[in-house]
Amino acid sequence: MMSEPTIVVIAYNREHSLKRLLRSIAQANFPANNITLHISIDASDNPRVAEVANEFEWNFGEKVVEVKSENLGLLKHVLECGELTNRYASIIVLEDDLVVAPEFYNYGKQALLFFSEDEKIGGVSLYTYSCEENNYYPFQALSDGSDVHFIQVASSWGQAWTKNQWHTFKQWLVEHPAGKDEVLPDYVQNWGNNSWKKLFIAFLIDTDRYFAFPNTSYSSNFEDEGTHATNTGLLQVSMNFGSAQTRFNKWEDSKSVYDAFFELKQSCLKELNPDLCAYNFDVDLYGEKTLDQLRTEFVLTSRRGRNPLLTFGSSMKPLIQNVVFQVEGKELGIYRKENIEPTEKNRFLNLYSAPSAIEHHAAIDSQRREHVSVIMPVDKDQLEAVKVSFSTIPSNEFHEVSIILVCNASISDEVRKITDGLALNVRVIESSSSNIDDLFRQGIKECETDYCVWAQPGMVVNVLRLANAARIFQSMKQVQAFIGSQVEEEEATYTRLSVADLRWTPQRARLKKEKCIAQRTEWVFWRKDVFSNEGVSELTTSNLFVQLLKCTLVYPVAMKFGDFNGVERSSPLSVEELDRVLSPNEFPSKTGLKSLLRPIFSFWFHRNVQFFRLFYRELEQLPLVVRFDFKHNSFYLDNY
Repeated sequence: MMSEPTIVVIAYNREHSLKRLLRSIAQANFPANNITLHISIDASDNPRVAEVANEFEWNFGEKVVEVKSENLGLLKHVLECGELTNRYASIIVLEDDLVVAPEFYNYGKQALLFFSEDEKIGGVSLYTYSCEENNYYPFQALSDGSDVHFIQVASSWGQAWTKNQWHTFKQWLVEHPAGKDEVLPDYVQNWGNNSWKKLFIAFLIDTDRYFAFPNTSYSSNFEDEGTHATNTGLLQVSMNFGSAQTRFNKWEDSKSVYDAFFELKQSCLKELNPDLCAYNFDVDLYGEKTLDQLRTEFVLTSRRGRNPLLTFGSSMKPLIQNVVFQVEGKELGIYRKENIEPTEKNRFLNLYSAPSAIEHHAAIDSQRREHVSVIMPVDKDQLEAVKVSFSTIPSNEFHEVSIILVCNASISDEVRKITDGLALNVRVIESSSSNIDDLFRQGIKECETDYCVWAQPGMVVNVLRLANAARIFQSMKQVQAFIGSQVEEEEATYTRLSVADLRWTPQRARLKKEKCIAQRTEWVFWRKDVFSNEGVSELTTSNLFVQLLKCTLVYPVAMKFGDFNGVERSSPLSVEELDRVLSPNEFPSKTGLKSLLRPIFSFWFHRNVQFFRLFYRELEQLPLVVRFDFKHNSFYLDNY
């Protein structure tokens, strides 16, 4: 007989979220009065969180409030809470951005009891997915007569473990402390190193285990600020407000088992449609698996291909039912892997959804791309400098900033260890080269977001300022590239902050060559599509700024976005390279009266005399200045 599972609540600095979760727990139904509630609070500067936990009245057993003495970050905090299985034998874990249904506890207890001896089960979920996690396409598990289905992903929005389930994972983690990225789908690999779920999914795939999911949800994600969420409502689901549904099926008896791509397993499909037994195939109805991830000779897919062996329609939802019932049509098919054609964007949605749904998912995809990627080439002598760059990044709040660390393959494991625990989308890209410009270009090509910037190891990465950089691109479509000040702005003196030295044109760069070649290229931002693939091949860390000047206006911004932190430039731009990129034939110097007036107006322009600055701006055709409106928390364009 299993003892009553302990409820473990994980909190950090959001007292309102914690209060909401505890209120939903208080309204739930419990089978006994000896249930422990353990509230674990990571160290933060918000004392109200602990006050909310201590003030909460728990009438069903012991209440434990544990406040960490030092900040662990989300990854380490979850791993420490998992270790509570040593004390409590089984636990139901709830992060503070959740709400739970009245029967969450009774369902979790019964599911833990049923699956406790099943070696194929790595954990129990309270949450039910309504969309897969790659592109947030709709997901609906087939019902096989039980109240559960199985997916090779971990649940992070209400989950439960027995002591044996957790310790099997921890034993694997000892052998694979950095996880096992090579077994993961691309979308999981792109999650930040602060994700315990990324490690757990690798464990599930590597050991061929699954999470047991309910067919109706007993928890829902509230998508609070600070979590890795879409903030669109896609992760919020309808919950079960009736009795706990506990008709459980063992994994080996289920016809509803899904892989890490949320695709039904081949074995289940063959049971449902025996005519498929003649083929050894992978299922790829979402069309997201790469050819390398397709392990079999044949593929059942929504992608187009040549010479299909079998075809099916797409009138039934979910699409897999068209295969089960052998619906006539040509929208789905089984093909030889070599006959698959390149993936069409939204091919799955075109078959599955109404046009409004396609537009909605396109908007979500755009939202996921519209943030800044920091490209950081790393040499073998810069590992300590990498630690400096990330030492001040908060570990508990997720920020929509990507870091792309590009390094020689020989040091990639060391780089991954340094970035472990960051609440960012961190990618470590391996290269066969150690040349900084090769690494720089590779980082740009691997960038998956719309906005780019680069920095050297040792420079301070301020994620809040990088979020502001993304806001400029999002709100000002005419801005293709910009450069910030190295002066800290203060509201009282902001209107007097001059950015005259940041207002460049190709002609001015040719006129002021020595000054131009001294311009740093780190913390210069640009939209990725400014450069074609051929254009990227011409880029170096020294010529980036003049390459931008060649193809677009580089707007000056009266705000500091990045700190050089005493790091010297890697390689200066030569005058010869400047002349090559900004050739005199393409960008001739001004002559005649304009050339005579330039020195006079330039003198007064740099002294911020209004008439002369406006005249000089028109004379030189300088880009406008992007300034910040403190009152309205927005950016605007100004003449100076």
